[in-house]
Amino acid sequence: AKRRLGEATRAEPDEGGRFGLGLPAKGQWLGWGYTILFGLHSLWLLSGLLGTWAFGAWPYGSDAAYYFVGFSQTTALLIPQLFVSLVLRSAALRDRLSGTTFKTLNLSLLFSSVLLFVAEVVQSIAEGGVGFKMICAALTASLSTAALRKHGMPQLKLLDTLKAQASGEESNSLARAYTALCAIAVLGAVLNSLGSGLLAGWLKRLTTDPILEAHHFLTYSALLCAQAGSLLTLQSAAVVGAKRLASDTYQKLNLGGVLSASFTLLSFLWALKMKCKLAGVFCIGGLINLALLGVSFQGLYRGQEA
Repeated sequence: AKRRLGEATRAEPDEGGRFGLGLPAKGQWLGWGYTILFGLHSLWLLSGLLGTWAFGAWPYGSDAAYYFVGFSQTTALLIPQLFVSLVLRSAALRDRLSGTTFKTLNLSLLFSSVLLFVAEVVQSIAEGGVGFKMICAALTASLSTAALRKHGMPQLKLLDTLKAQASGEESNSLARAYTALCAIAVLGAVLNSLGSGLLAGWLKRLTTDPILEAHHFLTYSALLCAQAGSLLTLQSAAVVGAKRLASDTYQKLNLGGVLSASFTLLSFLWALKMKCKLAGVFCIGGLINLALLGVSFQGLYRGQEA
């Protein structure tokens, strides 16, 4: 009976998971939009993986390691973004975007698209032209805004959750871990956004050539917003319990966290091999991503075992 209950929970269609892998039906314009967005995010991730491989395999110049670190860290955050768009596409195909999970994910993508738009404007002013990311930002903003206008805004309670956990009211260790990681992602997005110019100037002092400009840090902040949305929804699922985490939606989001953290840690090791001197970044980033890997894997495992 327990096994049948677990199977029924996994097959629950209102989580927007594994069903509807084909093309959207006629008239499902949001479904078509998320399908296109998923394709764009896939291309962006593919280009990031190829770029990371190129910078790591054929380093050039004395600052090659810094190029590699900048490229690889952005690429790592493209992974959870891809899974978020996949989950939203699946939800749109069954008209399930009214759920709190999907409203939260849409809101995180809306914040992400705004920062991505700003990053592209800054880059166009500095370097000229409009890039691929502007298309992603425009489509993401259009889809997220349309979905939120139709289904309403989610009630975000991150600050209330942090207060409850600080006072000891929340005893679920996995939910507490998701909350902490979400707060770190939000803080990272804020700091990288507000300090993008300062960070770019600081990095120029370490290198002979401009490596990461302000728009790179803004892009990184945009992707952190998508990761924060994913972690916040996982926190809510963890509070409910393992059967909730067994849903295909949360399995996908946890898998995105595992792959992203693994990619980041491997890239740190390769950057050390390239004699990159950002020791402080590696220590802080390494600890955060080790925690992300452990928490996401635990959430994935609990869901599989439910």
